[in-house]
Amino acid sequence: MTKLPAAPFLDLIGISPPHVEDGKAVTEVELAPQHMNRLQSAHGGVIATLLDTAMVGAARAAATPDSRLATLEMKTSFMRPGKGKLRCEARCVHASGTLAFCEAEIRDAAGKLIATGSGTYRYVVGSATPRSEAASTP
Repeated sequence: MTKLPAAPFLDLIGISPPHVEDGKAVTEVELAPQHMNRLQSAHGGVIATLLDTAMVGAARAAATPDSRLATLEMKTSFMRPGKGKLRCEARCVHASGTLAFCEAEIRDAAGKLIATGSGTYRYVVGSATPRSEAASTP
């Protein structure tokens, strides 16, 4: 996958850029005091950003490596408080010429489910061709 320029916001909050393993995009964050809410667990915004970042990586993996995406909608379900190191795995369940539909889950270091998410992403015009369409182009 082509390495995109660093995303300043991800650098600021310490979320690793997505990488692809076995068809899944993976992002991680080691939680620090600035990531916590008043209950001393991961702030919901950190959880949502981790999910979104991984799902964008999964949508990119389903398209050409230089694809750019815009998040159209995202649903997040929180299961339990996040603490320590969190790992998010995402997969693209369907990609068309313009949209990608992705799912993700976050687990802690013990493998406990912290949150799940699903999202719809739009490929920015001119930046991507889903692999299925690229393979069928003569």
